[in-house]
Amino acid sequence: MKLPLLENEDSRLESLRSFRILETPCEQEFDDIVHLAAIICDTPIAVIAFIDEEKIWFKAKVGLDLDEVPRDDSFCAHAILQSEILAISDPISDERFMSSFLVKQCGIQFYAGIPIIATGNYHIGTLAVMDRLPHLMTEEQKGSLKVLARHIVQDLERRLTRDARSSIPWIHPEPIGDRSATVLIVDDNRDLRVLLQRALERHGFSVLAAANGEKALRLSEQHEGAIEILVSDILLPGLNGIELSKRIRAAHSETKVLFISGFGDQVPELSELGTNILEKPFLPSELLNKVADVLSQGKAATSTG
Repeated sequence: MKLPLLENEDSRLESLRSFRILETPCEQEFDDIVHLAAIICDTPIAVIAFIDEEKIWFKAKVGLDLDEVPRDDSFCAHAILQSEILAISDPISDERFMSSFLVKQCGIQFYAGIPIIATGNYHIGTLAVMDRLPHLMTEEQKGSLKVLARHIVQDLERRLTRDARSSIPWIHPEPIGDRSATVLIVDDNRDLRVLLQRALERHGFSVLAAANGEKALRLSEQHEGAIEILVSDILLPGLNGIELSKRIRAAHSETKVLFISGFGDQVPELSELGTNILEKPFLPSELLNKVADVLSQGKAATSTG
């Protein structure tokens, strides 16, 4: 089934080509985004797709062993016609998608995608999650996808601004600060914890990781050296992040604290503590920069104290 094209299709394609993203190698920044999308939406598949005249090309993907699919009858070709998220919970019974390549060849039974919209209202691609089983999404998950889609546009346009003539793949600037520091990261979501741990270790940090407050306390007691910063979710099973930070700082007053949470506004104690907070969803690169910032604040306070 041939879909109607966007009114600005020619300009949309020109905008897409200006980013010189098609057929480029994998990049960690985009890979991190699809892993986060899959974790947040609890789906086995997530993709960043860019759409040219005839095909859907996957810049980043997890859980799907394809580089591209035909544009006709595709989910993403429908999604770029929208301004909000397109969620398809039963594609097998939907005449728009029952003959789609992903449905017939890959068994996709759930799709949710949001358009990637570049400046000028050019819908150049989609951020999408999929499952081979029926699936539902919460409003919080939909909101998180919107945030991640905005990150993709910001990254693309930052690269274009940085050097419009360069063909070298853009790499996120490394955070400043002491990257030999030890970080204790605490989050009960294993996939997110591993993703963030790997990002920190790639940039030279020594990382201790725990799924809950009790294990984090044991790690802090067993660790022989200093723990420069505690990065903890607020809402943890058992011992919550705030109580954990108090106990660790009681024994190690030099340890800085950074809370990560999607529910910071529901915890009034945070404003009273004046603590650094990084709201979910965030990219690993944002965590790296925030950790470096917190460590730098600590050094500045020490040098002026």
